[in-house]
Amino acid sequence: MTSHIFLLTLSSAIWGFGFIATRWTLTTYDSFWATALRFTLAATLSLPFLLYKKSFTRKNNILLKSAISSVFLLGTLLFQTWGLSYTTVAKSGFITTLYALLIPLITMLFAGKRYRSSFWMLILLSLIGMAFMCNLEVKDLNIGDFLTLLCSFSAAFHIMYISKVAAHIDSPIEFNFLQNVFVALFSLGLAVFLKGGVSLAPLLIFESPAVKGLLFLGIISSMISFSIQVVAQKKIPSHIAGLIFLMESPFAAVFGYFVFKESLNPLNIVGAVLVMLSVILVPVLGREVTTPKKASEP
Repeated sequence: MTSHIFLLTLSSAIWGFGFIATRWTLTTYDSFWATALRFTLAATLSLPFLLYKKSFTRKNNILLKSAISSVFLLGTLLFQTWGLSYTTVAKSGFITTLYALLIPLITMLFAGKRYRSSFWMLILLSLIGMAFMCNLEVKDLNIGDFLTLLCSFSAAFHIMYISKVAAHIDSPIEFNFLQNVFVALFSLGLAVFLKGGVSLAPLLIFESPAVKGLLFLGIISSMISFSIQVVAQKKIPSHIAGLIFLMESPFAAVFGYFVFKESLNPLNIVGAVLVMLSVILVPVLGREVTTPKKASEP
């Protein structure tokens, strides 16, 4: 379990730097086209491997599984982007991380699992840490907060779905590369429909921030990190994965400090420590989950 926790932490670190890469990309493109171009790059680079594997003619439902996963992933990205048009970054950051709470709640409701107090302690500790990191002020709730909550639900379902199908996936790389293709198709359609055409001329300036951002997001984040997620979630249950993924925010804060010289106040630092502590305690306290309740006899 420890090695897979490390893999999920590595993915979180990559996604944490993804905030930096996203800011680079947004210097040139809006959020919809940044997402579309990121996954188009990932899909294009994935195609030779997928054609070699004859992935598009498989009969083992890998196409359907990756398509379903891509809907949850794209929903996570789009609802967060849409919500940010109406709400603050602080509230968006905190509401998004509620997926760590939603995962065990949804699992309890539909799978009948029961989690012990030690795990809920980790959840509470991590959410308090996230509130500190986001300088959270809960006031003036609006439509943006609701859209961000939908983002959180979508992220929860994506993590849970990956945990459900990961054990039945022979090639996590193939699954993720197909996921990239579907996200690219869906996001391109939405970008064209909602934003119209876009100029690719800025991508000819290789040293530009947009190019650096898209290369990182398309290759490192989309192709590599999401593949690592599928590998790790073969052994890590979704409620633990959701908690570990909260490490994305402390990593983003650290990278922001070094790359953009963003300041961290004492409360932010305490919050980051609480989130990291909750993840460090996962091997000790995170295993404490009861088995699903048996259905009663008719």
